[in-house]
Amino acid sequence: MSRLLLACVFALMGVLGLAGTSVAEESANAPVVVAGQTTVNPGPSVNAPQEPSPEVRQETKRKLWIGGIALVLFVVVYYRNKKRWAAWRKARAAKKG
Repeated sequence: MSRLLLACVFALMGVLGLAGTSVAEESANAPVVVAGQTTVNPGPSVNAPQEPSPEVRQETKRKLWIGGIALVLFVVVYYRNKKRWAAWRKARAAKKG
């Protein structure tokens, strides 16, 4: 039964493959549609301020502090859980053996 199904699939793929290639061909005399002119947004200002405002600097400092504190807390929790996991595995191995 599986050979018959496989033969049907290959026959179907062959028919669809042949039909697909004939449809995909393009006529040489067909008109080509050209895209219209698109508008381009202007680039950044040449005289843009190089130094951020004090409010932006304060916000950046605050975000850096929060990120640093979050990273320290993550490391503390990671190492605590790593030590707990090692102790649990050691106790489990001692209990089995």
